[in-house]
Amino acid sequence: MKKIVLLLMAFILLLSFPVSAAELYTDYSEEKVTEGVTLIKEQRFFGDSALNITLIKADLKNKNLGFELLKNSGGVDKTNTVMNFAKDDKDTVAAINGDFFSYYKGTQNFSLGIEVKDGELLQSHINPDMAAGFFDNNKLSLSYIAFSTTITAPDGTVIPVAHINKPTDYYGAVLMYTPDFNGSVSPFLPVGITAVTVQEDTVTAKGTSMGGVIPIPENGYILAVDDNMTPHLDSKFNIGDVVKTQITATPSIDDVETAFGGGTLLLKDGQKTEITHDVSGTHPRSVIGTNSDGTVIYMMTVDGRQSISKGVSLSALADICKEMGMTNAINLDGGGSTALVGKTLENNNLHNLNSPSENRKVINALAITNNAESDIAVGVLCEPEGTSVLSGDSLKIKVTPYDKNYNTPSSANGELTWSVSGNQGYVKDNVYYPSGSGEATVSAYYNGKMTDSFKVNIISTVTGIIAPENVGNESELSGKVKVFDEEGNTAVIRDISLLNPSRTQGKLNLSKSGATRSINITSSGVEASTTIPVTTDYMNRDKGVGATFNIYSSSNMTTLFDRVVYANAMNILEKSDVSAVVGGDKPADLTPANSPVMAGNYIERDYSHSKIVSLQQKDGVISRGTQWSKLSSALKSSRKNVFIILDKAPSFASEIDKKAFYSMLSDAAEKKNVFVIYSGSENFCRIQDGVRYITIANIRDENTIEKSMENVCYLSIRITSDSASYTFKKLFE
Repeated sequence: MKKIVLLLMAFILLLSFPVSAAELYTDYSEEKVTEGVTLIKEQRFFGDSALNITLIKADLKNKNLGFELLKNSGGVDKTNTVMNFAKDDKDTVAAINGDFFSYYKGTQNFSLGIEVKDGELLQSHINPDMAAGFFDNNKLSLSYIAFSTTITAPDGTVIPVAHINKPTDYYGAVLMYTPDFNGSVSPFLPVGITAVTVQEDTVTAKGTSMGGVIPIPENGYILAVDDNMTPHLDSKFNIGDVVKTQITATPSIDDVETAFGGGTLLLKDGQKTEITHDVSGTHPRSVIGTNSDGTVIYMMTVDGRQSISKGVSLSALADICKEMGMTNAINLDGGGSTALVGKTLENNNLHNLNSPSENRKVINALAITNNAESDIAVGVLCEPEGTSVLSGDSLKIKVTPYDKNYNTPSSANGELTWSVSGNQGYVKDNVYYPSGSGEATVSAYYNGKMTDSFKVNIISTVTGIIAPENVGNESELSGKVKVFDEEGNTAVIRDISLLNPSRTQGKLNLSKSGATRSINITSSGVEASTTIPVTTDYMNRDKGVGATFNIYSSSNMTTLFDRVVYANAMNILEKSDVSAVVGGDKPADLTPANSPVMAGNYIERDYSHSKIVSLQQKDGVISRGTQWSKLSSALKSSRKNVFIILDKAPSFASEIDKKAFYSMLSDAAEKKNVFVIYSGSENFCRIQDGVRYITIANIRDENTIEKSMENVCYLSIRITSDSASYTFKKLFE
């Protein structure tokens, strides 16, 4: 498998991260991009916020890899998106936004730091408190830089140059513009500005601007200054004079192939450093870092200003850099500039690797390049459509070939063969046909060499069937029906005949291993009767012993019938040892004396060998906040049974919340019985990764009172010292 996903639970405080909660869950994945380059994604969840970290790690000891500064071909002052920068360089496999920059006028901007591309100086460095990166001999070094430029007149006068290719309205110091600026045209020079044109180190023109622009010669530059403020150019230089230019930088840039600016150093020799250039607050951030000798380059983004990721401070960013393996690191432009794009073997088109808060144009980008030519395939990766399959059904396998450099190959004409462990089926035309039961290993061989494999659960005994309530005809169901077993392994069904479909009046009935499901056929024109789908779950029975925990799903209390049903339910709940109410409104005047747990707010109650937890939801979304850490503690308690009570089916603020919720529950289910109970459209238990998700049907709008009364149920649970069993019981016997 190309993607390795590790679901980690960590209860450690992330130092300096500006949240009140501890880290509850981490989702981590690695993907090989090309030979020497790895994509790492890490999502951290804290209960009240989340953090999305994306990292490219490139080992430049691989001679096919390079490092480039990406610029707009229209001039060093022009901006572009990171995506467009990367698209303009065919060898780019990953690129991140670069230096901080300032807007001047129109389409003109300038970086705050140095720029060197292909050994040519494009822009000077402004602020000594801002660091820079220097790349040569396939190594990247990061440090602060001292930078100065001077010109020397024929009489020996040395004149400082304030900036190179950085437009400004201040002409009190000498400015230099090279042909790399603005398509070889100067910025607008105000009236009275002295301009000197130099070509091949010789003055070829001199004059006073009348207000306008002047061309910049090839192999030359122009100098501009307000001579009333700094009277040098007009008096010291004449046409034909030789101009000596001296650029001094520490560290030296004499042999540097690429240089770029950034903000503060975050790490130096593995230690956090003083923040010298701070953008305070929690924001999206971008980083470039190295290992100790500069041969491994890290490009990292931390997303922010989104529900999936809050953002971090610079101090917290430095901590993350260290955690991700960097020895040296500098902060790049962040906020709306933060963007990381790249290619992968699976998706060979440039695409966003992180989740940018904007698509802002930036002054430059930094790229990892790969100049390896495509070669013939040497192997394949295989990715199944699912992790479980019903015995006798089928599972498609996506096959991706790769060459010796782990790139898309020029051809893939080799022989692909397969093996399946334990004779548990076979593969034909990249489709797996399972047989038997248990876990199977499917292996792919390319030209006789095994290059990838995956494991898949084969479901032979079905515990439950998940299907739509209504369907026009049977042919619509392929891919829309799922089955699960007692461990909660879930498989999509492609061959509906495996579920023994049969028709009764107005219904399509499915059954397997004792589990049944009935689906209304909307095209039949016959009213279908309501039935409860059967889950062949060993806990689905009334033991008749132990404490009683009864749960009722309330309606919205809009009719007299609703209130009659509710009152009857309260009578049953009053006789329970412990009780709960989910869904709908819950009128206080009908609350029984034993005070059932009312879903809707965080409530934690211990009873017998059980812990009952009600979570706060808003429109079904499980609210972020301290209740997540409380839930985590409840799941880690010594209680044998944990019941999570919700008003509605759980939904989440973002995908990371969802992953955290299901992972936390499934981890707990390895040692205890975990139930999630909420109001829904039917009475049904779904098992997922050992956790039982039980829905209790609200009162249905049936045609007759008798039919409504017949179908109103409540959930009855029996609790003993080491187990819990459940059954649906009719409210009106």
